[in-house]
Amino acid sequence: MYRSFIRRNITSVAIVIFVVIFCLVQVYAPHFLYNEDGSLRQFGIGYKKKTVIPNWLVALLLAILSYLFVLYYLAIPKLKF
Repeated sequence: MYRSFIRRNITSVAIVIFVVIFCLVQVYAPHFLYNEDGSLRQFGIGYKKKTVIPNWLVALLLAILSYLFVLYYLAIPKLKF
């Protein structure tokens, strides 16, 4: 039942998963993304106030991984181990 719904709405389900995970990341506010005052860290290397993993990269990776997760979830019954 759920697989047929997800198969018809792959993009929508991936977007919902992305939004939920991205909101959790923003609420959690990890130190590698945010300064102590709550502002976003700048992109760069060499200083304590900069990060090599900016917020836009986290968003891009989460979006790709959420879409791949939905495709993998739909492909599980077809995989033979």
